[in-house]
Amino acid sequence: MALIKVKETRSSADITVCEVTTKNAADLLVRIVDTKNTAAGKDELWRYVDSSNLATTKIRWVQTKSSADLLVHFVQTKNSAGWMREHPLKGKLA
Repeated sequence: MALIKVKETRSSADITVCEVTTKNAADLLVRIVDTKNTAAGKDELWRYVDSSNLATTKIRWVQTKSSADLLVHFVQTKNSAGWMREHPLKGKLA
């Protein structure tokens, strides 16, 4: 799973992310999970962490799709989560 730390500045983040309202507009469908051990190595399963040292990816939320490296849409189940298309970040978040 991807261990995600939200950063306040672009310079301290690995990537910028924009949440989109529809699945079809997303690069990645994301499910938030409660435990670190739920699914190691899965980009689509996110767990937020408090420490940058624990994070596999540090993100900065942005408001516009054009300024984002990754477009995400949050889903309700793990089975619904996953990449919607080929993307340069595939396999690099977890």
